[in-house]
Amino acid sequence: MPNARIDGFDFTLFYDYDCHRDHFLPKLSDDGKIEWLEARMRMIFIRPLSLLFDRGSSVFEQLERPINGLPSTSTLVSVSTLMNGIEALGSFLTHRKSAKRQNFTAFMNKYMLEWCLLVPSPRHNNRKLPLAEILWKAYRNGLTHSFAITGAGVDVVNGSDKFKIDGDALQIDIWKFFPDFRSAVDRMFEDVRKDKKIRTSFLKRFSYVYACS
Repeated sequence: MPNARIDGFDFTLFYDYDCHRDHFLPKLSDDGKIEWLEARMRMIFIRPLSLLFDRGSSVFEQLERPINGLPSTSTLVSVSTLMNGIEALGSFLTHRKSAKRQNFTAFMNKYMLEWCLLVPSPRHNNRKLPLAEILWKAYRNGLTHSFAITGAGVDVVNGSDKFKIDGDALQIDIWKFFPDFRSAVDRMFEDVRKDKKIRTSFLKRFSYVYACS
């Protein structure tokens, strides 16, 4: 059963099927490419993460239960996936040879300015550093390369604050971060449709990543 109908074609939204089996992807118009990637990203990324970050969902509850008496949690897997997703989205805003760090910060600086603030870093004698830089180094790289958020973590923060210092660690409220991220994605796709420069960058990246040759 198709997951989306775009430009008159039925798409699974899985790249291998849509491109190499059904050969529909190269037939898409530019608007269709935007619609396809947005629909795909919401299917494989936004909706699953929304359940994982919803502490009231049955999915979250199940993944936080001990399994055969052994502890289990999905939070760090969710954070790692989220941070890498930010980098992937940012790659559609930058040139093809840009560094991964540039891709990450491009998305943050463009669409998540409310999180681009200076925060005290206990690991650096409480010197104030850009939170986007800490998210890249400690959260994205830490989890990707060592299964650990280095010198920081995630926790619930009371009130409207986005972070707190707990002992020698910076803690951000990822459950406040994710809804802001979701809104940022909405704004990005709005811009892709109406901003000529962003649309051109997006389509260039799309053609490179989703080439069917």
